[in-house]
Amino acid sequence: MNRRDWLTVDNALLLSLSNQMVARRTMEVISNNIANMNTTGFKRESPVFEEHIVHVDVQKEIGHRKEPLSFVRDALAVHDMSNGELTTTGNKFDVAIEGEGYFTVSTPDGPRYTRNGKFGLDDTGRLVTTDGHPVLDDGGAEIVFSNEESEITIARDGTISSEEGVRNRLGVVSFANPQTLKTVGNSLWETDEAPIPVDGNVVAQGMLEQSNVQPVVEMVRMIETMRSYQASTELLNAGEDLTRRAVQKLGERV
Repeated sequence: MNRRDWLTVDNALLLSLSNQMVARRTMEVISNNIANMNTTGFKRESPVFEEHIVHVDVQKEIGHRKEPLSFVRDALAVHDMSNGELTTTGNKFDVAIEGEGYFTVSTPDGPRYTRNGKFGLDDTGRLVTTDGHPVLDDGGAEIVFSNEESEITIARDGTISSEEGVRNRLGVVSFANPQTLKTVGNSLWETDEAPIPVDGNVVAQGMLEQSNVQPVVEMVRMIETMRSYQASTELLNAGEDLTRRAVQKLGERV
């Protein structure tokens, strides 16, 4: 086996390993999507890869030269921000957003955003998420009810009312570029972008937004990814077999 053959084998092995890394990352994202198919307000992810060019030595009849070899590098994961299906719960503290927008909640690390409108009251009467984070109104204040308030309604524009009259308005915001949002925990997002208040009738009381994950689509993607990984494995095995036979032949000549 001459030097050109060795380089061909090495490059084939490197390309196969690159493809396996892509397949592994894709499988991780698909698995996370499937695991969250029943998570309220979850947005499915898709991995994005970018081309990475490496110049390698190639020995040809015309002499020694460098040629570009294309690899794939994991760049980022993008979120599908399309709306999930809305389901009726009848719970007065369940709220869904129709269209774009995010609820604003307070956390120890600062304001965070969510599409998960499964809210409730804590021991002090604050409106909170399932993790106990206070839900904020459009002025950035916590929403608190007294023990005497029971007839709580939330209008389509987010205005909250009770027996005591109009109380607050839910802080629903959007962003110029939603892809800057990063997941930071259970249904929470963060971003450095300034929030933009959302006006209009976008809030539905007694409803929740389901995940926008389509199980059948994810299963098809998983099967395709597994096949791609298997094809790369077969190519790796073929390269290893070629190398092993070459070493054996060299050993026979010694």
